[in-house]
Amino acid sequence: MRRRCRINMKEDQIAEFLERKLEWWSFSRLLGEVYRGEEALSSRLNRKLSEYGRSSEEDRESVARKVRNWLSDSNRPGSREELFRICFALALNEERADAVLCSTAESGIHYRNPKELIYAFCLRVGYDYPRAQELLECMGQKSAPHSDMEQRKAVRRSSGSDFRQCVTVSVRDEFKRVRNEEELLEFLQRHREVMGLHHNTAYAKFLLMLERLMEGGDEAGYAGAPDERRFSIDEVAEAYLGMGVPRGRGHTKLQKEIRRYWPSAKTVREMYTRKADVNRKTLLLLYIATEGMGGETPDGDGFREHCRRIDLMLSQCGMALLDPHNPFDFLVLQSLRLEGEDESISWRMERFLGSVFRSKDAAYIEARGKGR
Repeated sequence: MRRRCRINMKEDQIAEFLERKLEWWSFSRLLGEVYRGEEALSSRLNRKLSEYGRSSEEDRESVARKVRNWLSDSNRPGSREELFRICFALALNEERADAVLCSTAESGIHYRNPKELIYAFCLRVGYDYPRAQELLECMGQKSAPHSDMEQRKAVRRSSGSDFRQCVTVSVRDEFKRVRNEEELLEFLQRHREVMGLHHNTAYAKFLLMLERLMEGGDEAGYAGAPDERRFSIDEVAEAYLGMGVPRGRGHTKLQKEIRRYWPSAKTVREMYTRKADVNRKTLLLLYIATEGMGGETPDGDGFREHCRRIDLMLSQCGMALLDPHNPFDFLVLQSLRLEGEDESISWRMERFLGSVFRSKDAAYIEARGKGR
């Protein structure tokens, strides 16, 4: 298990601490850590990304603007495709590219997505982005996955077995042995049946926890929750996943960082119908809202047990493990440090978020606490 943050903070300390340490989690710093070339980072990105584009003056100016914004941490790449282009531009290997995706896009390389498998192979053997596009055009159609509807039915059918948890792991382990293009094509065709654009393991865990909340009961952990009726997805998103985090604009850099990928009722519905992939933040919020689906933890060691359970869940889903250098993860880790029998993980998380956002909703959180 990776090193944990051993700091146990109070809610009135946490916002100031995170503001002071925010540079730990910058995208520019991440790129500086994974890049091993001798050419200056900005020069390398500008040159290679321009090569990948149309090479027009307008395109070069657009690339230069993006690179300036990334390296000044004004914004981040807007898609996984853009992140892969950056990885190729910096000549990263498969392991470092996976780290960039994990840290920036909520999940690492998706080893059941044919496109990302081809990219991973190219990064492994040192191919550049144009060659990866050629292989994708050549092999992509030969390994096209089943439809989302068929995959959703398969996930529901296998929801009571270990199959959904081991498919991605076994595919990833076997993929490690692929060393040339012939083996890659053979691998893609052999595993076509289990290929998909979405994370089935993450979706299965998402369904399990979401259904628990939709059933009602006291697992979600706040006073006044109805016990006898089924919640809608919109009600679950609002009552359990919102955590008092305000919507809209006008947030600080820290607040924007924490709010990235925060699920709304709309995005939860899209995940449920498989119009969107289940993201890491939603899984973590569901874990918190369900208090880890209950179950006993060793006396005096609940923190370590919850960390173990969460890291196991994230690992099975191909997502980054808990990282104390990530501001949202830092809040999760602090929320796991329960200080009494009357406390819950979700309650501590909401209090910390209320402190960070200093919003009107913090009063709402405080009022809910008095009803417990």
